[in-house]
Amino acid sequence: MQKIYAVLISFFCLCALHINAQDLAELDDYEKAMKPGVQLTYDVTAKEKNFKMVVTIKKLGDEVSFSWKTSDPDNKSGSVTMSNSAISTAKAFSNVFNGSDNKLDKETSLWVSKQVCTDVTGAAQTSVKINGASDTVTVMGNTMSVFNFTLNGTGVSLSGWELEGGNPKRTIDVLESLKFPLIYKLDLGWTMVLTDIKN
Repeated sequence: MQKIYAVLISFFCLCALHINAQDLAELDDYEKAMKPGVQLTYDVTAKEKNFKMVVTIKKLGDEVSFSWKTSDPDNKSGSVTMSNSAISTAKAFSNVFNGSDNKLDKETSLWVSKQVCTDVTGAAQTSVKINGASDTVTVMGNTMSVFNFTLNGTGVSLSGWELEGGNPKRTIDVLESLKFPLIYKLDLGWTMVLTDIKN
């Protein structure tokens, strides 16, 4: 009987190591894909309209910038540049995609700052302003989840943070990458979800 238990325990340990190795490989593939020129596709549902938003990363590093364009029936385009200060410490989000070019110093967009990552990994919650720097603070608790999308034609599953809080409840899902903490999904009374990353 002890031999059977030993075999079962060994089997489960090997499975856990395989899953962990697979997660790390997919995270590595994701981080390697994130470079200037990469395109991200989000499915958006807002005001009973469904459309796609294609985001093209222009710059990564201390400053992050991207251009974006939406399909019918929205048909808008614009760009976002986040300063070093925003990428480092911002605890507010800009979710405005109205056809303008935005330069952000106190907010991030489709991204979370290093400070938010630190909060979530250290205390499993963060206090953020969901709708811009002038919004009131919302405390969001964190649970771990797995998010699925296509990376260069191959389906991947990455771990991430599911931040929830507010009344009514709002959700911000973030890929668990300290290098590229990209927002996977927003549910703020309207939704957008990442479906595809392509070089």
